[in-house]
Amino acid sequence: MKLKLHYLLIVLFLFQIPALITAANDPYTIELEEIVIPNSPSIHSFAFAQSGGKWLFIGGRTNGLHGFNALNSFPKQFSNIYIYVVDPITNLTYSRSIFTDLPFAFADQLRSANMQHYQDGNKLYFIGGYGYDSTSNGLITFPELKVIDVSETIDAVMNGTSVAPFIRGHFNTSLQVCGGELMKLGDYYYLAGGHKFTGTYRINVNNQIYTNQIKKFKINDDGVNVSIFDYTEFTDTAQYHRRDMNLVPAIKPDGITEFLSLYGGVFKTSANLPFLNPIYIEENSITVDYSFEQKMTQYTTANLTAFNAATGSMHTTFFGGTSLYSVNDTTGVLEYDELVPFINDITTLTKKSDGTSEEIISSEKMPALLGTNAKFILNQNIPHYDNEVIKLNQLSQRTFVGYIFGGIKAELPNNGPSTPSDYILKVYLNPDFPLPVELSSFTYEVTARDLKLLWSTVSEINNSGFYVERKNANSSNDEWINMGFVKGQGNSNSVNNYVYNETSLNSGIYSYRLRQVDFNGNMEYFNLSGVVNISTPAGYSLNQNYPNPFNPTTKISFDIPEAAKVILKIYDAAGNEVKTLLKENKPAGYYTIEFNGNDLSSGVYYYKLEANSYSESKRMLLVK
Repeated sequence: MKLKLHYLLIVLFLFQIPALITAANDPYTIELEEIVIPNSPSIHSFAFAQSGGKWLFIGGRTNGLHGFNALNSFPKQFSNIYIYVVDPITNLTYSRSIFTDLPFAFADQLRSANMQHYQDGNKLYFIGGYGYDSTSNGLITFPELKVIDVSETIDAVMNGTSVAPFIRGHFNTSLQVCGGELMKLGDYYYLAGGHKFTGTYRINVNNQIYTNQIKKFKINDDGVNVSIFDYTEFTDTAQYHRRDMNLVPAIKPDGITEFLSLYGGVFKTSANLPFLNPIYIEENSITVDYSFEQKMTQYTTANLTAFNAATGSMHTTFFGGTSLYSVNDTTGVLEYDELVPFINDITTLTKKSDGTSEEIISSEKMPALLGTNAKFILNQNIPHYDNEVIKLNQLSQRTFVGYIFGGIKAELPNNGPSTPSDYILKVYLNPDFPLPVELSSFTYEVTARDLKLLWSTVSEINNSGFYVERKNANSSNDEWINMGFVKGQGNSNSVNNYVYNETSLNSGIYSYRLRQVDFNGNMEYFNLSGVVNISTPAGYSLNQNYPNPFNPTTKISFDIPEAAKVILKIYDAAGNEVKTLLKENKPAGYYTIEFNGNDLSSGVYYYKLEANSYSESKRMLLVK
């Protein structure tokens, strides 16, 4: 990592501009809670993966910013030589030296920093990195890809067994990169930006070669051999001349298509300043957004991503880090600082459905100058896309969304001492946008066996409609059953009234709910307050069959107000019994029996109901 440090007399120009957008316009509010996990590592610029709720950390550094003087940078004694496993549920930490199981020449890369890494399923891909090489007895940028089996490595570290069977490598000079970002889109991996060192990192010697590229390739790994193929390089010596940026996953306004957003990065070819224009990477194109300039947090930092399917807006929140601008806590305005200082601001960059972007400053602050080279760890139990973008519109209340771990802690914004951060922060997100559908009422009316559900909305966003669902209220095991669908209004800011009818319900106690869905398939539930009670009949009755005349089937319904032995028989016009439809004990309730006269000839028939002392007959006509 390189920030612009000055050892000569510096004149710092601070320019004030109004704050970007007030926190009142946040798509959500952020809350942070500090926690402690004993013995967890204080590291930054590491590779990370997780499995089964446990965290895996490899590489990184255990000192603060750079640690260099005129002759010595990235001192090897501060390289992290341990593979750490942290269990945030049990608060236990496990570790194993990379040199216990692996030869030095193979293990050295695993103690590098600023590597490119990405977890794809159970595999952690670890590319490049800058660190100490035992073979050359010096610092190099590693030309190698490592593949690490995540769950197996976690188990090995926890059980004190060898990790060697679960780590394999591939030598390739095209991957000799550090300070870039690695991410997957579709079937391809994208290695964006970065550089390589041609010697020891010194403040007064330019020994960095930028890739000026976005590399695209596939990885083949059969568990033994690793290789890359279908390799392509995209070069732009101006816009791709970046390192130490934030490459984040994103979702398009259709709520389905994935893409990548590259924010920030340093340094411009014409000046030691960060980049402000985002780059959007799609499966078939790479586009620089010259219409928007990012004022805050241009350096690698902890970030979360969230998509609101109701509005088609994509949000990326940056936690502290280093930035060309920062908010003056006294005046509330942005101040420009060309030294790109450490900040404690939290900002959210929103790419809206119309393609425009805006930047919002949160009222919440980091508890110190934190975030640089830290990691946001997603809570896997919340709704999210496969690329770990949070499904924002499926969060209806304050929700624990993840942790912030590691990184650099600075004592001063510029030129002060720094250490690896020992902060672990739980992150809570509370959506501030209105729900896709706002109900003003949800009630019901019962007439004998008939039910009418009534509900009203005062606003609707992208509302496809409502599924009406029912279950037996007296049984905890009964599943919700879909009874029907009522079409919504799409988008509306006026009152809309809805009605759903159910007829001829059996006696019982029922619960009802509405499952509202939008056009992107997202949903929320509204439960009817109380239960619907369909009472038993007030007396015996035998209803006229329907249809009548019939051919060849008809339905016969009857009511009994008490438990009884029920007999239902069919007679022909001469009074001869032709069929018994029912002869059994029944509890009080409403009943419907289907009669099939397929084996009878056309003519007049009678059906007779007997229950306790009640008896009644009715005439019906079979016409073939």
